[in-house]
Amino acid sequence: MNLFKSMAISFSLYSKIPMPTFEWDEKNYKHAIAFLPLVGIIIGYISSLVMLIMDNMEFPEFVVTIAMTLIPLIITGGFHLDGFMDVQDALHSYQDKEKKLQIMKDPHIGAFAVIGGGMLLLTWLGASYLMIRRAFDSRMTAVLDVYYASFCLVRAFCGITSIAFPHAKEDGMLSMETKKSGALDICILTVFAAASGAYMVYKNINFGIAAIIALAVFSFWYKGKCKKEFGGVTGDTAGFYVVAGEAVILVVLAILSGVML
Repeated sequence: MNLFKSMAISFSLYSKIPMPTFEWDEKNYKHAIAFLPLVGIIIGYISSLVMLIMDNMEFPEFVVTIAMTLIPLIITGGFHLDGFMDVQDALHSYQDKEKKLQIMKDPHIGAFAVIGGGMLLLTWLGASYLMIRRAFDSRMTAVLDVYYASFCLVRAFCGITSIAFPHAKEDGMLSMETKKSGALDICILTVFAAASGAYMVYKNINFGIAAIIALAVFSFWYKGKCKKEFGGVTGDTAGFYVVAGEAVILVVLAILSGVML
């Protein structure tokens, strides 16, 4: 029963999907991050369903691209994007670690958050449009299947890195979410990562392996960057990881689709 409550808390934390309300005590809360990939599965499933409907109705490819861009934002409520933008402000402040951590706690956004968010949006739209157009023209949907699965894979990796990587502070949101996490949570997240990765490779070995390698390389970069800039990972950097990790995979898929489709 506690695992089911942790699952409900996970959906309440990381998405806008309605869940039953109950007391969020430490016992129910401690496994919430282990079920973060389930939100990714929902995003991938709804994206595939909307894509199928819009394709059958012959919507223009750019309209489909906009819909695919909006779906993750609508389901998550921009939760991870908020962290991404906070990190942009902190990184471009060029202050010391403590000041950067304070900037990320500030509820206001600065110019670099807007600039970073705008650059991310343009990158996402461009890469998504190329991938979708090429998939539609060739009628090969394998690249889209890998894209759908990437939402689960990124969140599984995010959960693992949030538990395993050093934290910048012990009283932050991420520490609160993971301080009781243990071997069970790592196992659950690893199963999600392995299942989504295997699905990607099954759908197309080239696209699947490329996506997994890209995310692994990004994860190593992320660890070093967080340690250097903030002294470790935080809740905001976890949001940055999800958004940037999804974008990295999308760009890789867009580039490869030009070669393989």
